[in-house]
Amino acid sequence: MESLLNTKATLLQALFAGPGYGLELIERVAKETGGRVRLRQGSIYPALHELEARRLVRSWTGRTKGRRAGRPRLYYELTVAGVTTAAALRETLAAFVAAGGAASSAGARAMESRLRRSLDLSALGRALKRVSRPGGRP
Repeated sequence: MESLLNTKATLLQALFAGPGYGLELIERVAKETGGRVRLRQGSIYPALHELEARRLVRSWTGRTKGRRAGRPRLYYELTVAGVTTAAALRETLAAFVAAGGAASSAGARAMESRLRRSLDLSALGRALKRVSRPGGRP
């Protein structure tokens, strides 16, 4: 599933945990969300460049450590303005989720009820179709 948050907001949250390079940030988001949010290379680099232009992120070239050691990578980290923006976004999202907590379970029950009615109507429609055919066979 693609991020319900936009890519820039998702990257700000990922960088809130610390610096990282592109592919590492993609993996970090996937891991932290249990695979529910997946960023793509084609969207993160333009987003990182825009965040850098807005001075929310800064970049530098460095080498990776450990098993992925090798060519230099472009690392990104939040600036002071980026930390402030990411924290404000985090607070806004937390308040939104908290406000919708009770409503979301009621909404989920309503959605389940609509889906059950829809399945019942589909089954009824299939049964009527079978009966209306000559000989009453499917």
